[in-house]
Amino acid sequence: MDNTQGLLATSALQASIVADLSARAFAATSPEIQELLLRSKNEQTFSGLLSHELHKYPTLQLGDPREPRSGTVLLEFKGKDYTNRSEEGDTKSRNFHDLSIVNNLGEIEVVIENKFWYHFDGSKGKRNPKPEKGIRSQLSDDIYKMRRTLSERTGARRGFILINVVTPSFPQALPKSYLYQHEVLWNRTSGEHALYRQTGLDGILNIMKEFASDFVNPNPEIVEVKSGDGFVDFICAEIKIEKGA
Repeated sequence: MDNTQGLLATSALQASIVADLSARAFAATSPEIQELLLRSKNEQTFSGLLSHELHKYPTLQLGDPREPRSGTVLLEFKGKDYTNRSEEGDTKSRNFHDLSIVNNLGEIEVVIENKFWYHFDGSKGKRNPKPEKGIRSQLSDDIYKMRRTLSERTGARRGFILINVVTPSFPQALPKSYLYQHEVLWNRTSGEHALYRQTGLDGILNIMKEFASDFVNPNPEIVEVKSGDGFVDFICAEIKIEKGA
């Protein structure tokens, strides 16, 4: 196989497919599991569900030993390390990616970085509400990490940011600090589910707009799934591997 040509999955995958498969993976679980997922604040479980759906999706042809351009989805696979420089000195950082699609040589061709926030993270505070301050830095870090791993590859390569924005049916089961932030936004939106969802979602999307020049398409794909009184938005954007391209 000519590894510069790339895997079938590398050429076929799109942000819309990633968002749709994430929604499909979540919707395929029972209502009880869905509720636990929405409370978990753990993107690793969502990554595992997405991995299963990626392998099943026919046009990607992943995990097929009969197809020379088939690949494999790996979780927490190590990419290229990098150095953090500060006044205190340089520190080496190990670079692991949430989901990677690798070819038969173990080379990473596709990276999907998976993030998890609650809707209230998009609009925190009673007065002058703002998005959670860590959202911006985490997106910036993940874009850098993807570029670090994929920039040295001469063949086909793709990178995606996937954000899971969630609200459980029973937020009273959340830790107290989370419940407080939920109630602040809930009261501010008068308990209207649609307004609550959109207010939080808009805050996160406004931060994503700051990275529009880093995206292949400045308008990310969004798929909403409802689960009882809970809901989740899967947001996906493809990253330009060459900065400023």
